[in-house]
Amino acid sequence: MKIAFIGGGSVQWTPMLVADMALTPALAGAEVVLHDIDAEALELLTRASKQVVLQLNGNLTIHSALDRGEGLRDADFVILCVSIGGLAAMCYDLDIPARYGIYQSVGDTVGPGGLARGLRHIPFAVQIAREMEQLCPNAWLLNLTNPMTTICRSVTRATRIRTIGLCHEVDIFRQRHLAPLFNVAKEAITFEVAGINHLPIILNFRVNGQDGYSLLRSWLAEHGVFKFAQEHIPDISDIFKDRLAVKFSLFEKLGILFGSGDRHVAEFFSGILTDETNHGDRYGVVLTTIAHREELVRQRRKRIEGFLDGASEEFQMSHEQMASVMAALSRGTSGQFIVNVPNIGQIDNLPREATVECLAHINSLGVHPLSVGTLPHPAYSAVAPHVARQELIVEAALTGKRESALAALTTDPLVRDPETAGPMLDELLVANEKFMGPEFMGNPAI
Repeated sequence: MKIAFIGGGSVQWTPMLVADMALTPALAGAEVVLHDIDAEALELLTRASKQVVLQLNGNLTIHSALDRGEGLRDADFVILCVSIGGLAAMCYDLDIPARYGIYQSVGDTVGPGGLARGLRHIPFAVQIAREMEQLCPNAWLLNLTNPMTTICRSVTRATRIRTIGLCHEVDIFRQRHLAPLFNVAKEAITFEVAGINHLPIILNFRVNGQDGYSLLRSWLAEHGVFKFAQEHIPDISDIFKDRLAVKFSLFEKLGILFGSGDRHVAEFFSGILTDETNHGDRYGVVLTTIAHREELVRQRRKRIEGFLDGASEEFQMSHEQMASVMAALSRGTSGQFIVNVPNIGQIDNLPREATVECLAHINSLGVHPLSVGTLPHPAYSAVAPHVARQELIVEAALTGKRESALAALTTDPLVRDPETAGPMLDELLVANEKFMGPEFMGNPAI
């Protein structure tokens, strides 16, 4: 088995995913090829990955390749984990909208930041998939890169490459928040999932066989929506802490429970990240700045360097699904996973072929989405408009149609004044011009 890791110089993802692969018996004997355009980062993470495998007594062979074709050739799986333009480009995603009074807690999925990031990443992801069609046409593309939905949709629309988007948000919510809330093991909580990435809806929610929605209503009646809203921790990881008030507030109003962290969910709705809420502080949401991200990169790199210098580091299976999904697809160790895949009818009232987040049974025969029927009207009203906007972003990225990008931005809930959409879009396009590929120069991709 050959696994190509595009973006293998990632200080956030590479050690964790390599550890997961080393700890997965079904992947024993695999060749993992790390590729990155940053030679220094690639060299560091290649050494770290080899050390991880050695420490875990894993049976993986780790190689690096600056030549992407070398990494892709004859691969069985291709992991996509990149940041086109890095934090320097992402700075524009946050700063330009902020000048128009738009605040973003993450800025990588929806809103102006999600649009700009999509226009940067979609051409690259499609290029990778086209290279796969030539070098490893039967491989699976496993995407971790945001905006996950528009990237996966673009690849499946423009190429024949089988693509799965993998996100940890729902499992983290179940393990770190719902299980402690009801004082049960995470395995005691079962549910169906349907929606889109970073806005999945937890349906038919049960705790040890009891109706989870009824239990949650009882808990909220006693503790209130804002129980954890102002509980901060004295560490930079405070920005990631989910204080649940956004989800719980929407649950009280809509009767449905969203399964991602509040910092993601907040960006899908108007009125949460505003001056009136002190940019989300009322709900316990902290805006993630570029300075935050730079500090996190510095800390992660320092930790990896320390590990290579002999500092103690323990590795265990993470909450990521990547290794288990590869095992299921290749060795038949089947399982149920939360995936982002084309809608073939598993969500009956969302458009066919749109990329949706859902549960699926995966085995050596492929991905088999589990049907949930139609979304309830409150869920549909929250999700469907974003599906339509995501199609506009995909259209813009693949064809270079400015009017599609403008329509997506004008109708986005974070854009409070539609008159600002045109000027803001022009600034974002200029900032991202070198990343958008030939499409915006009048050469459609399809």
